[in-house]
Amino acid sequence: MKRLTLFALALVAVLGLSAQNAAETKLLDPLYGFELYRPYPVENITPQTPAPKGYKPFYISHLSRHGSRWHTSSALYDSQLDVLRRAHEAGELTDIGERYYAEWSRAAKDAEGRGGELSPLGAEQHRDIARRMYRNYPEIFSTKGSRRCFVDCRSTIVPRCILSMSAAVTELVRLNPELDVRVESSAANGYLKAYAGLNSVKQTSIPYSDSLRRAYMPDQRAFMKRLFREGSKVAASIESTNDFMFDTFLANAIFGSTPHVGINPQQYLFTEEELAAVWRASNIRRYALTGPSKPFADAVLSGIKPLVRNIVETADRAIATGDEQATLRFAHDVTVIPLVAILGIPCGNIVTDDFANVGRYWQCNRVTPMAANIQLVFYRNKQGDVLVKVLHNECEQVLDASVATPMCGVYYRWSDLRAYLLSRL
Repeated sequence: MKRLTLFALALVAVLGLSAQNAAETKLLDPLYGFELYRPYPVENITPQTPAPKGYKPFYISHLSRHGSRWHTSSALYDSQLDVLRRAHEAGELTDIGERYYAEWSRAAKDAEGRGGELSPLGAEQHRDIARRMYRNYPEIFSTKGSRRCFVDCRSTIVPRCILSMSAAVTELVRLNPELDVRVESSAANGYLKAYAGLNSVKQTSIPYSDSLRRAYMPDQRAFMKRLFREGSKVAASIESTNDFMFDTFLANAIFGSTPHVGINPQQYLFTEEELAAVWRASNIRRYALTGPSKPFADAVLSGIKPLVRNIVETADRAIATGDEQATLRFAHDVTVIPLVAILGIPCGNIVTDDFANVGRYWQCNRVTPMAANIQLVFYRNKQGDVLVKVLHNECEQVLDASVATPMCGVYYRWSDLRAYLLSRL
């Protein structure tokens, strides 16, 4: 009964949707179709704003999602391949369907044994981010005059996070072999996981978000005719064409992360309007499930509290002792998303249940693309006053006014931001 009620609510909401067409969606992000698997948006990086006079950078606190990867399991590859193979053998695929079958077979072969692994692009993303970090803040990473520069690196125990950390560290050490680097991947770093809040409500949030997604999906008939011949028994055997269209979108979104495969079937599987509509449905699902959506925000954001505490404590220690110059953390999208919200970063802090319009203000591909990162860069003057600026995907942020008031431009007093973060605990 609960699931039926949730679906009915979602259906009522979609009937009132004012359509957001493909052109509008492209303005938000030309690569929106890659969704959560969008490659790192290096093209959006903004220039650095000079610090107020007398302030020098001395410490950086960082959190990153792992880089681009293959799908986490073979399930999406196998489910697509099973349907396509059966239709191919029965002669029920259109010319477009046959092309897709051939390309998807190649993609599935490439992904064999690589479930969830970091792709070559993923490693490159983290090398590049580390290189720009080193270039932007040379004072932090300097070892001139026998100065010690200690970089503490932590990751979850998931291999793609470990390899992302390795790529970043390798690049930093290549740039300065004298860095003192500590690297650790351990379950003891529990603050890098934000699953507790998600798990506490998943029995409700998963069916709720799936019902929303199904309600906002576009009509599937033209899509099915594009792949299967008239009267296809395989097509008729598909239990839900709604789910099949969505799974096809999700499966193909990975090709932004694995460009070496050399295909992007989205370009011919969907019209632009269909792609935009499926993206909206998927984005709504992501927001309801992992974002600060009104029904589940309290639970989702509660999972980030250990990380917030760690950020404050390591920053306080670095300020007090000068023993640590950089703290680099490597985790997952479900860690980045709530931290973006907590920090009041405008692209990801909206709390609403207006799902019909959430895509205008919250897009998973902007909040947490592959290798998404948050950097808190600390500055100090000779009097010991400490400022901090927040970067999201290497773009300086003016935080929501409820978080803190900037002292100057994008620079905040650490005491103000610290007090706010502690209040969220």
